[in-house]
Amino acid sequence: MIVKLEELDREIEKIYEEAVSFRRRLHEYPELGMEEVQTTAEIVEVLQKYEIKYKSFLPSGVVAYVGKPPYKRALRGDIDALNIIEQTNLSYCSKREGFMHACGHDMHTTSLLYSAILLKQMEEELREGILFIFQPSEENCKGANFMMETGALDNVEEIFGIHIFTDIEAGKISLEAGERMARTDKFKIKVEGAGGHAGKPHQCIDATVAAAALVLNLQSIVSRELDPIETAVVTVGSLHSGTAYNIISKEAYIEGTVRSFSEETAEKILAAIERIADDTARAYRATAKTELEVAAHPPLINDKEFIEKIMMVAKEYFKEDEWIHVNKMMLGEDFANYQKKMRGCFAFVGAGWGEYYPNHHPKFNPREDVLKQCIKLYISAAIA
Repeated sequence: MIVKLEELDREIEKIYEEAVSFRRRLHEYPELGMEEVQTTAEIVEVLQKYEIKYKSFLPSGVVAYVGKPPYKRALRGDIDALNIIEQTNLSYCSKREGFMHACGHDMHTTSLLYSAILLKQMEEELREGILFIFQPSEENCKGANFMMETGALDNVEEIFGIHIFTDIEAGKISLEAGERMARTDKFKIKVEGAGGHAGKPHQCIDATVAAAALVLNLQSIVSRELDPIETAVVTVGSLHSGTAYNIISKEAYIEGTVRSFSEETAEKILAAIERIADDTARAYRATAKTELEVAAHPPLINDKEFIEKIMMVAKEYFKEDEWIHVNKMMLGEDFANYQKKMRGCFAFVGAGWGEYYPNHHPKFNPREDVLKQCIKLYISAAIA
């Protein structure tokens, strides 16, 4: 079953204003991972309005069903927001101080929901049932595993998802096979010295100095221990040390992330982090304790055969110049956890216009009419 482009565009236009209103409501009331209670309720309200079967979960998250079981294909959208103070000055700016949909998940949720509404209208013509996953907690890597643990995805064999990016021009789409997003590992290092008076450093072991040296030394791993052809990143995102200007710090805490595309590379980097932490601390008479969270996200690798099936439909809905090549990204994506158990593919959708602010920026503001493209992509994956 392939709906003609003109007919699909007409149907999208009929629901577009409602979809925009829904997206803006989500944007005004962002919620963090596993706290998306109001967001879940908003989704359920719309599903009930259009008489779409669903199941909601505690504390948050929803799956919806269109067509007849078994539901072997799933479409996924994430629903959580971020700890960011919004600075967009939009009329629908976040009303929850310190929280913001700064990664586009409100766009993903909306386009998935309204694709379900359109597919409900053609339910009798669907060859197989479609499962719609409104996933909580993508940003902290917990949501995909949570949804699978509910048992709702037990029969799913193929899964499709999207992500909008403002550093890609609006109207452009990347749906490519192979490596697309990175495996992510996390590390925490506690550096312990001996505190004391700032004026008597010889009586102390300065954890701040040892930690500072360690941060710099970690930067040599990618540049000096990996094959230059390998793609990897080691980033320290957090360094905390000390309590006052005139006290030499006893303890320092470092947190960071590793991004790579192979288990071998990741293991090499993580071993190097532990070695460098121990050796650097020892050089400054301190000690280091390293904790690793291995493979919070596995690498996201798109399935070639699944993409080919989707493209058979998508080529009817998108012009040739809308498809572009986008290099693989060192960002992590919880969607990859589904791919441990089923075939999957993930599309990048451009939402940038003119001077843009990137995802996770307090002025992040994707072009809203990209919702139409996202809906068409979801429908392409559903009926392929």
